[in-house]
Amino acid sequence: MSISAVKEKSKQKTPASFPVRRMDYEFQDMPKYWCNDEPTFTHYFTGLSTLFPEGESYFVRSVRALREKIKNNPQLDRDIGAFIGQEAMHSKEHHAFHVSAQQYGLDPESLEKVTGIILKAIERTFPKKWNLLVTVGLEHYTAVLVVEMMKNVNELMTDTTIRNLWLWHSVEETEHKAVAYDMYEYLYGKGLDAYIPRVAIFTFSLVLITLFSNVYQVVLMSRDKQLLNFKSWTKFAGFTVQAYRKLVPQFFSYYQFDFHPNDTDESEIVAQTKVKIGLSPEQSTFIQ
Repeated sequence: MSISAVKEKSKQKTPASFPVRRMDYEFQDMPKYWCNDEPTFTHYFTGLSTLFPEGESYFVRSVRALREKIKNNPQLDRDIGAFIGQEAMHSKEHHAFHVSAQQYGLDPESLEKVTGIILKAIERTFPKKWNLLVTVGLEHYTAVLVVEMMKNVNELMTDTTIRNLWLWHSVEETEHKAVAYDMYEYLYGKGLDAYIPRVAIFTFSLVLITLFSNVYQVVLMSRDKQLLNFKSWTKFAGFTVQAYRKLVPQFFSYYQFDFHPNDTDESEIVAQTKVKIGLSPEQSTFIQ
């Protein structure tokens, strides 16, 4: 047997480090204000959700563009395959949620399309390395957010299906949080020439996602004729201040020279969340 055949056989025996779950949520009966019974809360998280279908498709394309270069690392290659599978499922389920939200005349699908136009323009402009770095940075951003989602924010969600959507997504974000980073490190190393573009593109990505999520919230509030609901805005402002006091230091940990996504351990809250939403082994398909 040739060396290449041995390597291929070895790769086939290497399972991914985490599963791809096939989900199929139904959102037909969701209330109009499913987060804290408030328009500001609901529209913020709906706006954030509209970033996911196109955003995660962009993530998938960014890792696929460079995947051929890591084929001699079977474990990383299989984890990239599972990462792609999880992200594709997230795109599908969040899009289904947006379709159901059309019943309230908010048209979140239109925000998906705007996101796609902008991300495709970035993808065409940036080299492959920078597109991967946008993915790496935003994976850290979401990995930080989802811990707070699992610990506290989900309790504000009054609709069980939507809560389960966010919690399932949160679990999987923690499972694959290091994949894109490990791919970047494997391809470009740990030196200063890898660090400088990493933090520069993260700064760009942080500004971009903050701008997107806040503008989309305002757009949805306007469409809902709630833009001047100052009582709801005041409640949301208090929530935001408390949340970002905890989140900002964690976002900025990315600027440490020796940062790695696995520096933090979310295994306990992930285990509790899996029990909470009833994730069973039967819902898990490992990529072989």
